[in-house]
Amino acid sequence: MRNGLNTAGVSETVHELREHPELAIADYAVAGPAVPDGDGIVHTRALTMRDGVTRVARDFRLRHRPFGLPPHDLPTPYESALAALGACVLITNVNGYTARGITIGALRVTVRADLPLDATGRPMAGQPLSGLRWHCAIDCDAPSDMIQSVNRLVCAFSPNHRLFLDASPIDVAASIRRGADDNETIMIPWTAAPPLSPPVTSCPVEAEVTWEYGSEATYRTALDGAGEKRWAGPFTVDQAKQMLGTDKGPNAQEILLSALCTELACLIADEAASRNMAVRDASLRLSGRLDMRGMLNVQREVSSNFHNLFVEAELRGDASAAQVHDLLSAVMTRAVLPATLGHSTAIGVELTRSGARELAYDSTTRDAEAIRDDVTRRQREAAAAS
Repeated sequence: MRNGLNTAGVSETVHELREHPELAIADYAVAGPAVPDGDGIVHTRALTMRDGVTRVARDFRLRHRPFGLPPHDLPTPYESALAALGACVLITNVNGYTARGITIGALRVTVRADLPLDATGRPMAGQPLSGLRWHCAIDCDAPSDMIQSVNRLVCAFSPNHRLFLDASPIDVAASIRRGADDNETIMIPWTAAPPLSPPVTSCPVEAEVTWEYGSEATYRTALDGAGEKRWAGPFTVDQAKQMLGTDKGPNAQEILLSALCTELACLIADEAASRNMAVRDASLRLSGRLDMRGMLNVQREVSSNFHNLFVEAELRGDASAAQVHDLLSAVMTRAVLPATLGHSTAIGVELTRSGARELAYDSTTRDAEAIRDDVTRRQREAAAAS
Protein backbone atom coordinates (compact mmCIF):
# COMPACT_ATOMS: atom_id res chain seq x y z
CA MET A 1 0.00 0.00 0.00
CA ARG A 2 1.44 3.36 -1.08
CA ASN A 3 -0.35 6.71 -1.40
CA GLY A 4 -3.51 4.92 -0.24
CA LEU A 5 -3.59 2.64 -3.31
CA ASN A 6 -3.07 -1.10 -3.39
CA THR A 7 -1.63 -1.79 -6.84
CA ALA A 8 -0.14 -5.19 -6.00
CA GLY A 9 -2.39 -7.01 -8.45
CA VAL A 10 -1.91 -4.75 -11.47
CA SER A 11 0.45 -7.11 -13.31
CA GLU A 12 -2.01 -9.98 -12.85
CA THR A 13 -4.78 -7.70 -14.12
CA VAL A 14 -2.86 -6.98 -17.31
CA HIS A 15 -2.55 -10.70 -18.07
CA GLU A 16 -6.22 -11.26 -17.28
CA LEU A 17 -7.31 -8.47 -19.63
CA ARG A 18 -5.38 -10.09 -22.48
CA GLU A 19 -7.26 -13.34 -21.91
CA HIS A 20 -10.66 -11.81 -21.11
CA PRO A 21 -11.06 -8.41 -22.83
CA GLU A 22 -14.66 -8.10 -21.66
CA LEU A 23 -13.31 -7.50 -18.15
CA ALA A 24 -11.55 -4.33 -19.36
CA ILE A 25 -14.77 -2.39 -20.00
CA ALA A 26 -16.17 0.15 -17.53
CA ASP A 27 -19.43 1.82 -18.57
CA TYR A 28 -20.65 4.95 -16.78
CA ALA A 29 -23.94 6.82 -17.05
CA VAL A 30 -25.85 9.71 -15.51
CA ALA A 31 -29.49 10.72 -15.86
CA GLY A 32 -31.69 13.68 -15.06
CA PRO A 33 -34.70 15.71 -16.19
CA ALA A 34 -34.26 17.30 -19.60
CA VAL A 35 -35.21 20.70 -18.17
CA PRO A 36 -34.12 22.54 -14.98
CA ASP A 37 -36.36 22.60 -11.91
CA GLY A 38 -38.48 25.58 -10.88
CA ASP A 39 -35.44 27.35 -9.45
CA GLY A 40 -33.41 26.79 -12.60
CA ILE A 41 -31.20 24.12 -11.00
CA VAL A 42 -30.39 20.92 -12.90
CA HIS A 43 -30.33 17.72 -10.85
CA THR A 44 -28.50 14.66 -12.16
CA ARG A 45 -27.53 11.35 -10.61
CA ALA A 46 -24.87 8.77 -11.36
CA LEU A 47 -26.39 5.46 -12.42
CA THR A 48 -25.21 1.92 -11.81
CA MET A 49 -21.93 1.37 -13.62
CA ARG A 50 -20.71 -1.81 -15.28
CA ASP A 51 -17.18 -2.89 -14.42
CA GLY A 52 -16.37 -5.86 -16.63
CA VAL A 53 -19.19 -8.30 -15.94
CA THR A 54 -20.08 -6.73 -12.58
CA ARG A 55 -22.76 -4.13 -11.92
CA VAL A 56 -21.69 -1.52 -9.36
CA ALA A 57 -24.16 0.76 -7.55
CA ARG A 58 -23.17 4.45 -7.64
CA ASP A 59 -26.23 6.71 -7.18
CA PHE A 60 -24.43 9.99 -6.42
CA ARG A 61 -26.45 13.20 -6.86
CA LEU A 62 -25.01 16.28 -8.54
CA ARG A 63 -26.51 19.76 -8.87
CA HIS A 64 -25.55 22.52 -11.29
CA ARG A 65 -26.71 26.01 -12.04
CA PRO A 66 -27.05 27.46 -15.54
CA PHE A 67 -24.57 30.12 -16.60
CA GLY A 68 -25.52 33.50 -15.13
CA LEU A 69 -27.91 32.15 -12.51
CA PRO A 70 -27.35 32.13 -8.73
CA PRO A 71 -26.79 30.49 -6.25
CA HIS A 72 -23.08 30.76 -6.76
CA ASP A 73 -22.31 27.92 -4.35
CA LEU A 74 -23.19 25.56 -7.21
CA PRO A 75 -20.94 25.14 -10.26
CA THR A 76 -21.95 25.74 -13.85
CA PRO A 77 -21.45 22.85 -16.28
CA TYR A 78 -18.35 24.57 -17.68
CA GLU A 79 -16.70 24.60 -14.26
CA SER A 80 -17.52 20.96 -13.62
CA ALA A 81 -16.16 19.95 -17.03
CA LEU A 82 -12.79 21.45 -16.06
CA ALA A 83 -12.99 19.76 -12.65
CA ALA A 84 -13.58 16.42 -14.40
CA LEU A 85 -10.47 16.99 -16.51
CA GLY A 86 -8.39 17.98 -13.48
CA ALA A 87 -9.61 15.09 -11.32
CA CYS A 88 -8.78 12.54 -13.99
CA VAL A 89 -5.32 14.03 -14.52
CA LEU A 90 -4.76 13.96 -10.77
CA ILE A 91 -5.68 10.30 -10.23
CA THR A 92 -3.62 9.27 -13.27
CA ASN A 93 -0.66 11.03 -11.61
CA VAL A 94 -1.33 9.21 -8.33
CA ASN A 95 -1.41 5.87 -10.14
CA GLY A 96 1.80 6.70 -12.01
CA TYR A 97 3.78 7.68 -8.93
CA THR A 98 2.43 4.75 -6.92
CA ALA A 99 3.43 2.26 -9.63
CA ARG A 100 6.99 3.65 -9.43
CA GLY A 101 7.18 3.38 -5.65
CA ILE A 102 7.15 7.16 -5.09
CA THR A 103 5.38 8.57 -2.04
CA ILE A 104 3.44 11.75 -2.75
CA GLY A 105 3.58 14.54 -0.18
CA ALA A 106 1.03 16.80 -1.87
CA LEU A 107 -0.59 17.04 -5.29
CA ARG A 108 -2.84 19.66 -6.87
CA VAL A 109 -4.10 20.13 -10.41
CA THR A 110 -5.53 23.48 -11.53
CA VAL A 111 -7.38 23.68 -14.84
CA ARG A 112 -8.25 26.92 -16.62
CA ALA A 113 -10.03 27.87 -19.82
CA ASP A 114 -11.96 30.76 -21.33
CA LEU A 115 -15.68 30.50 -22.06
CA PRO A 116 -16.51 32.45 -25.26
CA LEU A 117 -19.40 34.89 -24.90
CA ASP A 118 -21.64 36.49 -27.51
CA ALA A 119 -22.76 40.11 -27.68
CA THR A 120 -25.50 39.44 -25.08
CA GLY A 121 -23.03 38.01 -22.55
CA ARG A 122 -24.25 34.43 -22.97
CA PRO A 123 -22.07 31.45 -23.97
CA MET A 124 -21.38 31.73 -27.68
CA ALA A 125 -23.36 29.11 -29.60
CA GLY A 126 -21.34 26.09 -30.66
CA GLN A 127 -17.96 27.59 -29.83
CA PRO A 128 -15.46 25.52 -27.83
CA LEU A 129 -13.73 26.57 -24.67
CA SER A 130 -10.45 28.24 -25.56
CA GLY A 131 -7.06 28.47 -23.89
CA LEU A 132 -7.47 25.10 -22.19
CA ARG A 133 -4.55 24.42 -19.85
CA TRP A 134 -3.68 22.66 -16.60
CA HIS A 135 -0.97 23.04 -13.99
CA CYS A 136 0.18 20.13 -11.84
CA ALA A 137 1.93 21.01 -8.57
CA ILE A 138 3.65 18.01 -6.95
CA ASP A 139 5.58 17.55 -3.72
CA CYS A 140 7.67 14.36 -3.72
CA ASP A 141 11.30 13.15 -3.58
CA ALA A 142 11.46 11.61 -7.05
CA PRO A 143 14.20 12.75 -9.44
CA SER A 144 13.25 15.32 -12.07
CA ASP A 145 13.45 12.91 -14.98
CA MET A 146 10.93 10.62 -13.28
CA ILE A 147 8.32 13.27 -12.51
CA GLN A 148 8.70 14.65 -16.03
CA SER A 149 8.22 11.15 -17.44
CA VAL A 150 5.08 10.61 -15.35
CA ASN A 151 3.71 13.95 -16.51
CA ARG A 152 4.11 13.09 -20.18
CA LEU A 153 2.63 9.63 -19.68
CA VAL A 154 -0.40 11.26 -18.04
CA CYS A 155 -0.97 13.20 -21.25
CA ALA A 156 -1.01 9.95 -23.22
CA PHE A 157 -3.10 7.80 -20.90
CA SER A 158 -5.35 9.97 -18.70
CA PRO A 159 -8.83 9.26 -20.18
CA ASN A 160 -10.39 12.69 -19.73
CA HIS A 161 -7.26 14.50 -20.88
CA ARG A 162 -7.37 12.45 -24.08
CA LEU A 163 -11.11 13.12 -24.41
CA PHE A 164 -10.50 16.89 -24.42
CA LEU A 165 -7.30 16.54 -26.47
CA ASP A 166 -8.66 14.39 -29.29
CA ALA A 167 -11.64 15.02 -31.55
CA SER A 168 -14.29 12.99 -29.70
CA PRO A 169 -17.64 12.27 -31.39
CA ILE A 170 -20.94 12.23 -29.52
CA ASP A 171 -23.92 10.16 -30.68
CA VAL A 172 -27.41 11.53 -30.02
CA ALA A 173 -30.74 9.67 -30.02
CA ALA A 174 -34.30 10.56 -28.99
CA SER A 175 -37.19 8.35 -27.93
CA ILE A 176 -40.63 9.87 -28.41
CA ARG A 177 -43.34 8.35 -26.18
CA ARG A 178 -46.80 9.26 -27.46
CA GLY A 179 -48.73 6.38 -25.95
CA ALA A 180 -48.68 2.69 -25.14
CA ASP A 181 -48.37 1.64 -28.79
CA ASP A 182 -46.97 4.81 -30.35
CA ASN A 183 -43.26 5.06 -29.62
CA GLU A 184 -40.50 6.17 -31.97
CA THR A 185 -36.72 6.36 -31.71
CA ILE A 186 -34.67 8.60 -33.98
CA MET A 187 -30.96 9.36 -34.33
CA ILE A 188 -29.78 12.97 -34.46
CA PRO A 189 -26.71 13.32 -36.69
CA TRP A 190 -24.26 15.82 -35.22
CA THR A 191 -20.78 17.02 -36.03
CA ALA A 192 -19.02 19.90 -34.30
CA ALA A 193 -18.96 22.98 -36.51
CA PRO A 194 -15.61 24.66 -37.27
CA PRO A 195 -14.73 27.23 -34.58
CA LEU A 196 -15.24 30.87 -35.48
CA SER A 197 -12.62 33.55 -35.01
CA PRO A 198 -11.81 34.36 -31.37
CA PRO A 199 -14.79 35.98 -29.59
CA VAL A 200 -14.71 39.61 -28.55
CA THR A 201 -15.29 38.69 -24.92
CA SER A 202 -14.84 35.59 -22.79
CA CYS A 203 -15.28 34.49 -19.21
CA PRO A 204 -12.40 32.83 -17.31
CA VAL A 205 -13.32 29.42 -15.84
CA GLU A 206 -11.22 27.55 -13.29
CA ALA A 207 -11.21 24.30 -11.32
CA GLU A 208 -8.78 23.35 -8.57
CA VAL A 209 -8.46 19.67 -7.57
CA THR A 210 -6.54 18.73 -4.43
CA TRP A 211 -5.45 15.20 -3.61
CA GLU A 212 -6.55 13.83 -0.24
CA TYR A 213 -5.58 10.14 -0.12
CA GLY A 214 -5.80 7.18 -2.46
CA SER A 215 -8.20 8.01 -5.26
CA GLU A 216 -10.06 10.62 -3.20
CA ALA A 217 -9.73 14.33 -3.94
CA THR A 218 -11.68 17.51 -3.36
CA TYR A 219 -12.36 20.16 -5.94
CA ARG A 220 -13.65 23.69 -6.06
CA THR A 221 -14.51 25.77 -9.09
CA ALA A 222 -14.82 29.40 -10.08
CA LEU A 223 -16.28 31.41 -12.90
CA ASP A 224 -15.02 34.98 -13.18
CA GLY A 225 -18.10 36.97 -14.19
CA ALA A 226 -17.84 40.75 -14.52
CA GLY A 227 -14.42 40.67 -12.89
CA GLU A 228 -15.73 38.94 -9.76
CA LYS A 229 -14.48 35.43 -9.04
CA ARG A 230 -16.79 33.32 -6.90
CA TRP A 231 -15.82 29.84 -5.73
CA ALA A 232 -18.14 26.85 -5.48
CA GLY A 233 -17.25 23.81 -3.39
CA PRO A 234 -15.40 21.96 -2.09
CA PHE A 235 -16.89 18.80 -3.56
CA THR A 236 -15.59 15.23 -3.34
CA VAL A 237 -14.45 13.10 -6.27
CA ASP A 238 -13.54 9.43 -5.83
CA GLN A 239 -13.49 6.07 -7.57
CA ALA A 240 -15.61 3.00 -7.04
CA LYS A 241 -14.06 0.33 -4.83
CA GLN A 242 -13.63 -1.85 -7.90
CA MET A 243 -11.40 0.91 -9.34
CA LEU A 244 -9.20 1.18 -6.20
CA GLY A 245 -11.42 3.87 -4.64
CA THR A 246 -13.55 4.20 -1.53
CA ASP A 247 -16.89 5.30 -3.05
CA LYS A 248 -16.98 8.69 -1.31
CA GLY A 249 -18.18 10.58 -4.38
CA PRO A 250 -18.71 10.49 -8.14
CA ASN A 251 -15.68 9.93 -10.30
CA ALA A 252 -14.23 12.19 -12.98
CA GLN A 253 -16.20 10.54 -15.79
CA GLU A 254 -19.52 10.84 -13.95
CA ILE A 255 -18.84 14.51 -13.21
CA LEU A 256 -18.12 15.14 -16.89
CA LEU A 257 -21.30 13.36 -18.01
CA SER A 258 -23.27 15.38 -15.46
CA ALA A 259 -21.82 18.62 -16.81
CA LEU A 260 -22.81 17.66 -20.36
CA CYS A 261 -26.28 16.65 -19.19
CA THR A 262 -26.74 19.99 -17.44
CA GLU A 263 -25.76 22.12 -20.41
CA LEU A 264 -28.03 20.16 -22.73
CA ALA A 265 -30.96 20.34 -20.29
CA CYS A 266 -30.67 24.13 -20.06
CA LEU A 267 -30.58 24.44 -23.84
CA ILE A 268 -33.52 22.05 -24.32
CA ALA A 269 -35.62 24.22 -22.03
CA ASP A 270 -34.57 27.37 -23.88
CA GLU A 271 -35.11 25.96 -27.37
CA ALA A 272 -38.44 24.34 -26.44
CA ALA A 273 -39.72 27.63 -25.01
CA SER A 274 -38.78 29.49 -28.19
CA ARG A 275 -40.79 26.95 -30.17
CA ASN A 276 -43.77 26.82 -27.77
CA MET A 277 -43.04 23.12 -27.56
CA ALA A 278 -44.02 21.16 -24.45
CA VAL A 279 -41.27 18.93 -23.08
CA ARG A 280 -43.03 17.66 -19.97
CA ASP A 281 -41.66 14.52 -18.36
CA ALA A 282 -38.62 14.73 -20.62
CA SER A 283 -35.39 13.12 -19.43
CA LEU A 284 -31.77 12.74 -20.47
CA ARG A 285 -29.35 9.85 -20.07
CA LEU A 286 -25.67 10.29 -20.94
CA SER A 287 -23.15 7.46 -21.01
CA GLY A 288 -19.51 6.78 -21.82
CA ARG A 289 -16.92 4.04 -21.64
CA LEU A 290 -13.41 3.37 -20.36
CA ASP A 291 -11.33 0.47 -21.66
CA MET A 292 -8.51 -0.65 -19.38
CA ARG A 293 -6.70 -2.25 -22.33
CA GLY A 294 -6.05 1.22 -23.70
CA MET A 295 -5.41 2.89 -20.35
CA LEU A 296 -2.79 0.26 -19.44
CA ASN A 297 -1.53 -0.08 -23.03
CA VAL A 298 -2.40 -3.77 -23.03
CA GLN A 299 -3.49 -3.34 -26.66
CA ARG A 300 -2.02 -0.45 -28.63
CA GLU A 301 -5.00 -0.16 -30.98
CA VAL A 302 -7.49 0.36 -28.12
CA SER A 303 -8.26 3.96 -27.24
CA SER A 304 -6.99 5.31 -23.92
CA ASN A 305 -9.62 8.06 -23.78
CA PHE A 306 -13.12 8.19 -22.32
CA HIS A 307 -15.18 7.34 -25.38
CA ASN A 308 -18.50 6.07 -26.79
CA LEU A 309 -20.25 9.21 -25.54
CA PHE A 310 -23.98 8.80 -26.07
CA VAL A 311 -26.85 11.21 -25.40
CA GLU A 312 -30.33 9.67 -25.07
CA ALA A 313 -33.32 11.98 -24.74
CA GLU A 314 -36.79 10.73 -23.91
CA LEU A 315 -39.77 13.00 -24.55
CA ARG A 316 -43.45 12.33 -23.88
CA GLY A 317 -46.14 14.08 -25.85
CA ASP A 318 -47.42 14.63 -29.35
CA ALA A 319 -44.28 16.10 -30.94
CA SER A 320 -43.42 14.78 -34.37
CA ALA A 321 -40.09 13.19 -35.19
CA ALA A 322 -39.23 16.25 -37.28
CA GLN A 323 -39.94 18.61 -34.36
CA VAL A 324 -37.80 16.58 -31.96
CA HIS A 325 -35.03 16.30 -34.53
CA ASP A 326 -35.00 20.06 -35.07
CA LEU A 327 -35.09 20.72 -31.31
CA LEU A 328 -32.14 18.49 -30.46
CA SER A 329 -30.17 19.55 -33.54
CA ALA A 330 -30.47 23.17 -32.40
CA VAL A 331 -29.43 22.20 -28.87
CA MET A 332 -26.32 20.35 -30.05
CA THR A 333 -25.45 23.20 -32.42
CA ARG A 334 -25.55 25.71 -29.54
CA ALA A 335 -23.81 23.61 -26.87
CA VAL A 336 -20.28 24.61 -25.86
CA LEU A 337 -19.09 21.38 -24.23
CA PRO A 338 -19.86 19.05 -27.16
CA ALA A 339 -18.12 21.59 -29.42
CA THR A 340 -15.12 21.53 -27.09
CA LEU A 341 -14.91 17.74 -27.16
CA GLY A 342 -15.65 17.55 -30.87
CA HIS A 343 -12.49 19.37 -31.91
CA SER A 344 -8.92 18.24 -31.50
CA THR A 345 -7.04 20.88 -29.54
CA ALA A 346 -3.70 21.50 -27.87
CA ILE A 347 -3.78 21.64 -24.06
CA GLY A 348 -1.23 23.71 -22.21
CA VAL A 349 0.58 21.71 -19.51
CA GLU A 350 2.80 22.97 -16.70
CA LEU A 351 4.52 20.89 -14.01
CA THR A 352 6.03 22.44 -10.89
CA ARG A 353 7.60 21.04 -7.74
CA SER A 354 7.83 23.18 -4.62
CA GLY A 355 7.07 26.22 -6.78
CA ALA A 356 9.88 25.56 -9.28
CA ARG A 357 8.96 24.81 -12.88
CA GLU A 358 9.93 21.36 -14.13
CA LEU A 359 8.10 21.36 -17.48
CA ALA A 360 5.91 23.57 -19.66
CA TYR A 361 4.64 22.52 -23.08
CA ASP A 362 1.57 22.04 -25.26
CA SER A 363 0.10 18.54 -25.23
CA THR A 364 -1.20 17.39 -28.63
CA THR A 365 -2.79 14.22 -29.97
CA ARG A 366 0.25 13.62 -32.16
CA ASP A 367 2.61 13.79 -29.19
CA ALA A 368 0.36 11.58 -27.05
CA GLU A 369 0.20 8.93 -29.76
CA ALA A 370 3.99 9.07 -30.14
CA ILE A 371 4.34 8.40 -26.41
CA ARG A 372 2.03 5.39 -26.68
CA ASP A 373 4.10 4.11 -29.62
CA ASP A 374 7.27 4.44 -27.55
CA VAL A 375 5.71 2.65 -24.56
CA THR A 376 4.55 -0.15 -26.87
CA ARG A 377 8.02 -0.51 -28.37
CA ARG A 378 9.63 -0.75 -24.94
CA GLN A 379 7.02 -3.27 -23.76
CA ARG A 380 7.73 -5.50 -26.76
CA GLU A 381 11.48 -5.26 -26.26
CA ALA A 382 11.09 -6.21 -22.60
CA ALA A 383 8.85 -9.14 -23.50
CA ALA A 384 11.33 -10.36 -26.12
CA ALA A 385 14.21 -10.16 -23.63
CA SER A 386 12.40 -12.09 -20.90
